[in-house]
Amino acid sequence: MATMPQLLDPGTPGQSRVPALLDQAHAVVDSLQEAIAADQRTAGRALRADLVEVERLARRVEAARLRLVARADSVRVAERTGHTDTGAWVAQSTNGDRRPASRDVRLATALTAPSTPPPSDSPDQTPVGLTLVGSESPSTPPEPPQPELARTAAALDDGRISADHARVITQAMDDLPDGLTLEQRRACEAELLLLAVNRAPAKLRIAARRVLEAVEPDEDVVDAHEDDVLASEEAHARDESAFWIRDNHDGTMTGHFTVPWAAGAILGKVIDAMTAPRRRTQPGSDTVITEPSDLARLTGDTRVDELDWQHRRGLAFADLLTRIPTDHLSRKVAATLLVTTRLDDLTADLRRAGSTDAGDHLDAGTIRRMACAAGIIPVVLGGPSQPLDLARQKRLFTEAQALALSLRYDTCAAQGCERPFAWTEIHHLHAWRDGGQTDLLNAIPLCGYHHRMIDGPDWQHTVHRAHDDTATIHFHRRT
Repeated sequence: MATMPQLLDPGTPGQSRVPALLDQAHAVVDSLQEAIAADQRTAGRALRADLVEVERLARRVEAARLRLVARADSVRVAERTGHTDTGAWVAQSTNGDRRPASRDVRLATALTAPSTPPPSDSPDQTPVGLTLVGSESPSTPPEPPQPELARTAAALDDGRISADHARVITQAMDDLPDGLTLEQRRACEAELLLLAVNRAPAKLRIAARRVLEAVEPDEDVVDAHEDDVLASEEAHARDESAFWIRDNHDGTMTGHFTVPWAAGAILGKVIDAMTAPRRRTQPGSDTVITEPSDLARLTGDTRVDELDWQHRRGLAFADLLTRIPTDHLSRKVAATLLVTTRLDDLTADLRRAGSTDAGDHLDAGTIRRMACAAGIIPVVLGGPSQPLDLARQKRLFTEAQALALSLRYDTCAAQGCERPFAWTEIHHLHAWRDGGQTDLLNAIPLCGYHHRMIDGPDWQHTVHRAHDDTATIHFHRRT
């Protein structure tokens, strides 16, 4: 029989140790707060190390909270207190909102749910607790099954992943196709934990759609699974779509909407295009300033500039609403969302997802619907009508070059930057004024923030080339 963990204070039988340990934890946090307030260090490396450890501690506390939520759900506290479910009980107990509380309950129960035991090869089983005639000892009760996501729970307990990472992993495991063995599912979980090491939850979510590659060698099967996941997300998004607007009775109206990702990405790109400042090049510089969020870098007042940015986006949205041609709402889409897919996949009804220049993927069905609405524009990259290497003939990169570059880069090329390609400007690695070529090898996408940095006096940079000729920019402050 398994040994039960020591949870009770040996000196006080029947009394939980949890309240006393929580008191000690609060005392430690009080001391930590005082130490941080008194700390005079300014070195970025030391502050980063402390921040990483505090983040890990917060994740471990979150894991403990989820274990309490799972415990409350398993003993059905909500039924005894008159709440409709555990989510309602958690929300009321913590003065929180119902929706995130319900999400926490789902995660907590998923992390503690036992794995399904494999079917037995022997149809004739001896009931547990009975003694066979002539046997020397009664049968031994089996060990209770371990949680299927025990390794994910352990990673969260240790602070190696966050609760948001764990949500992505549990969803990806739930999305796996039927028929996988327990060993195959464990292999997928292990792969997801590896993927989570250096990825934010949003990036992990994209990579997790293809986790089946860990156990499935057939790429077509993996493609079909990824397409199923994306189609399911699209269906869920449509189910969750909502819109409301109210009159504030002061000349303004306030609203909120939830729409599928593709529709939101198109709207975001339209607003970005409407609010981007006019392209302007500083004398003697190849830097083009186009990203409004960099205004804080110009004036130093982050709050004022952020409010100004939000204000201009609000005005752009209002302008857009007043200009929508309502007599042609069923015609072609008004904005371009660049989707990369293979023509064979599009025409042969293959189930392969496509990537977008806004940082995520679309399922095959959505791509076909968008193609029907927008039309198909044949482009032969590198052909005589669309030259990609302009040498010194022109300074500015062409749309064809931007399209070709989007097939190489998903995001800004600065190390660690996750701003999508659609938000970037193309920069000459070797400045055009110094003899740089206007070709793809000398082209690199940079968001406005990093575009300003690359020619700024306070920063130096190095270029790291990958085997596929893509480049990553590493910035270092000048000393």
